[in-house]
Amino acid sequence: MRWWELIGGDTMPTTELVVGVAEIPVGAGRPPRGHTHAPAEVYFIISGRGEVMIDGATHSLESGDAVWIPPNAEHVAYNVGDEPLRLVYAFARDKFSEITYCFPGEPAMGGTANG
Repeated sequence: MRWWELIGGDTMPTTELVVGVAEIPVGAGRPPRGHTHAPAEVYFIISGRGEVMIDGATHSLESGDAVWIPPNAEHVAYNVGDEPLRLVYAFARDKFSEITYCFPGEPAMGGTANG
């Protein structure tokens, strides 16, 4: 997975919003578990097809879909199509570096983790 921060206090003088683009390539493996973090998150799918698992429930994704991920919900997105799955992600936080990613069974990681 790759991602680019577009808006956030780590890269510009802004507060209260972190927005970026994530890309999951074709053929990327499915991790055995997702991750969690304290703030809620929103995904907006801009291209490709995929699935998102949120607290054990799987939902299909395609271009134009929006997904709300509750605080502390375990989640992960997968690419199931034949082109990269690209999505916009957003958090109501000042900086991406303030978001702590937790992976079940692994130590907590700061906002630099793949998410």
